[in-house]
Amino acid sequence: MRFGGILKETVAASSAAAAVAILAGAVLGHLSTGAGLAAGLLIGSLNGHALAALMARGTPFVASTVVRLAAFSAVAIAVAILLRGDVWAVLLGVAAAQGMLVAASIRRGLRA
Repeated sequence: MRFGGILKETVAASSAAAAVAILAGAVLGHLSTGAGLAAGLLIGSLNGHALAALMARGTPFVASTVVRLAAFSAVAIAVAILLRGDVWAVLLGVAAAQGMLVAASIRRGLRA
C-alpha cells in the first residue's frame, strides 16, 4: 500500500492550518490557544507516517491503532503542558489533522 501523496497532502494542509491558527490566535488575543491548535495539527499530521511505518513492519492494525492513539495522545498532552496552554486546543488540533488525513484519503480514493 502506498501512502506518499496522501501523507504529503496531510502534512501540507496541517502546516498551512497551523500557520492560520497561530495568526488567528495572535489577532484574536488568544495566542496560547492558537499555538495549541497549531501544535496539535503538526503532531497529528505525523500519524499517517507512523501508520505507514507500522504497516510496513507487518504490525497488526488493531494493535498499532491502540499504540498510536495512546502515543499521540500522550505527546499532545505533554506538549500542551509544556506550552502551558489548553490541553483541549492541542487535542482538537490532533483531531483536525486526522480529519485532513481522512479527507486526503477520500479525495485520492475518488480519483483512483
